[in-house]
Amino acid sequence: MPKIVDHDQRRQEVLAATWRVIARVGLDATTIRRIADEAGHSVGVLTHYFRDKADILSSAHLLAFARARARIAEATEGRSSMEALRLALLEALPLDDERLLEAHVDVSFLGHTVGNAHLRQIRSASNASSRAMWGSFVARAQDCGEMRRDEDAGFIVDEIQALIESLSIQAIIDPERMTPEHQSALVSRFLSRLSAT
Repeated sequence: MPKIVDHDQRRQEVLAATWRVIARVGLDATTIRRIADEAGHSVGVLTHYFRDKADILSSAHLLAFARARARIAEATEGRSSMEALRLALLEALPLDDERLLEAHVDVSFLGHTVGNAHLRQIRSASNASSRAMWGSFVARAQDCGEMRRDEDAGFIVDEIQALIESLSIQAIIDPERMTPEHQSALVSRFLSRLSAT
């Protein structure tokens, strides 16, 4: 009797292996062969689920964004506006091994968008989705009076995205200085400046 394969699970395994390889050797040295070896599958199995390396990397990037969005939704459910924004920011930052790995994937992917229009378009779409999410947090906080209304919401969203990307990069290249505690303190300082109280 033929073996039943869970295709979604197999794709998740390959993407998890991709993240581990990128974190270990970087995006340039990440190959289909290394990903296959890490996942414990043949190259042929990978090509059954993904067109090429770019497809694997794009899928890994999109999965990282989806996982962060799911964590944010769970952490902020039923929370007040400013508290929800604080919790969302903390979920987006590399404060543990899982999120640091996601940051490695994102920063590596970002570097490759410079010379690749297709990857740049994918990253641009992810940024637009993130901007919409952060914009909704800011709008709720301003509408209920918890956040200063004299601050332009668009600029706040830009600052949020800049904060996340900057802290993620610094946590990768200078982890002794940019500790989880320091990242959390910077989030608190940022939000206190925006608080209506």
